Amino acid sequence: MHHFGRFVESALKAHPTFEGHSEAYRYVSLVDHATGSVHTGLSMNELAPGGSIHPHVHSFEEGFYILSGEAVVTINGSSYLLGPGDYAAIKVGTPHAWHTASSSPVRWLGMSAPQPKPHGGLRDTFFAKDRTVPTQASRLDLDNLNGNLLGHFDVSQIPAPSERKALGLQGLEGVFLKWMIDENFGARHHRFLFIEYQPGVSIAPHDHTFEEAYFILSGEVEGTLDGKPYRARAGDVLWTSVGCVHTFVNNSTEPVRWLETFSPQPPKENVFRFVAEWESKARELEGTS
Repeated sequence: MHHFGRFVESALKAHPTFEGHSEAYRYVSLVDHATGSVHTGLSMNELAPGGSIHPHVHSFEEGFYILSGEAVVTINGSSYLLGPGDYAAIKVGTPHAWHTASSSPVRWLGMSAPQPKPHGGLRDTFFAKDRTVPTQASRLDLDNLNGNLLGHFDVSQIPAPSERKALGLQGLEGVFLKWMIDENFGARHHRFLFIEYQPGVSIAPHDHTFEEAYFILSGEVEGTLDGKPYRARAGDVLWTSVGCVHTFVNNSTEPVRWLETFSPQPPKENVFRFVAEWESKARELEGTS
C-alpha cells in the first residue's frame, strides 16, 4: 500500500483539536489514517504573525522541521527562538507551546508517532490550565539545550559529493543522508531525516518493516511504489506502508532533496529487504539459474 499527494496551501485550515487553545494556527494533514497509514501522522503547520499555540502535551511523540519564518518554541519550560533548518523531537507527555516571532508566518513539517487519533474520539492532546505562551527567547544555542532535543541542519551544510562518506548499504552509493531525529538523538517512536540524491543516483527496489513518508523540498525524483510510477516535485508527498516495494531514481540534471520520516523506529538489523538480493539468495538455495 502507498500514497501519493501534494501539499496545497489553500488546504490549510483551523485544527479542530486546538479550537480555543490557539490563535492564527492552521494545518493540513498529509499522511494519516485516511491515506492508509497506521503509524504515521505527517502534517504541514502554519502560525500567522502574532499567532500562538497554548501549552499542551501529547500522548504521542512529535518531531518537526521549520521550513520558513521564526517562532518562539517553549519545550518543558525552556524557550528557544527557532528558524528555518531548526528541528526538534518532543517526547511523549512533554509540555510545549508556540508563538510566531517573525513578520511572516512560520511554517513547519510535523511528524507524530504513534499516529494521532481522529478528532472527536478518545483524546491524545491535553492543554495546561496556565495558558501563558512565552513570546521572547534567545536564538537556539546547541550548547545550551537544557536537556531538550533540538538541532539544526540546512542545505548549506550538505557536503560536496566528493566529501561524502559511503553509507555502506547496497543502492545508497552517492546518496547524502543526515539523521536528524532518531534513537541516538533521544526519540523513541520515529526517525526524521534529510536526504539528497545527486543526478543519476538511485536505490534498488526494496521494502521495510516500518512506514516511510517523504516530503519533497526541491528538484524532482522518479519513484516506483508497488509497481506504479510517479514523478515527484517540490511540495509532493509520498508514503509507503510496511511491505511496499519502492525505488527512487534522480534522472534530472539537478539534485533532489526531501525530508523523510520512519515510524515505528527500525529494528537493529535487517532494515532493508532488497528484492534483487533475495531473488539471488533464492536461486542459490533452490539451485535454479
